[in-house]
Amino acid sequence: MDIKPQMIVNQVALLAKKIAKLLMYALAALVLLYLAFKGWEYKEESDQQQAAKTLKIQQSENFANLTKHLATYSPLVVGSSSLNFVKRGANEPLFQYLLGGSYPKFIAALDEAYPLVYVGSQIFGSGCQKLACAVSQAAYVIDPAKGRIYAGIVEAGKPTYFGLAEGEAVPPAFKGWAVNPLAGGSK
Repeated sequence: MDIKPQMIVNQVALLAKKIAKLLMYALAALVLLYLAFKGWEYKEESDQQQAAKTLKIQQSENFANLTKHLATYSPLVVGSSSLNFVKRGANEPLFQYLLGGSYPKFIAALDEAYPLVYVGSQIFGSGCQKLACAVSQAAYVIDPAKGRIYAGIVEAGKPTYFGLAEGEAVPPAFKGWAVNPLAGGSK
């Protein structure tokens, strides 16, 4: 009788060892699977970041090229509505890129649009918010010589400029429109 319980205990111990060994292999497999997943996730993230950088560079180059193109044909549209010029098919994406999240405010502030005019060698377009000209105004300058576009929004008397480097002088066409001679609030 002594042998039978001893044999059962040995078989249970052997089974427990096999189960423990199986659990260790399963745990090791799960750890390896987790590490593989994290490696794949990191690679995907870095690929997305690289794609975003590439896209941003392409957009910047496209913006520069399209801005130069716009600046070359803009003298032909002097006298037309400032708002209609911004909303033209090829021009709208340029202004959206230049203004970013401020584009809807810019369009609302150009609702009462004035015709495009020459101010020296630059082309100036402006307008104000319909029934609220004292509250919100918008303007833009096209510099055909430099092939650049600048924009500005005045809200509650505070101008914000787009397309200027920090501290860069405001184009002369803006000087009669807004009071601030340096682009301290540039974006």
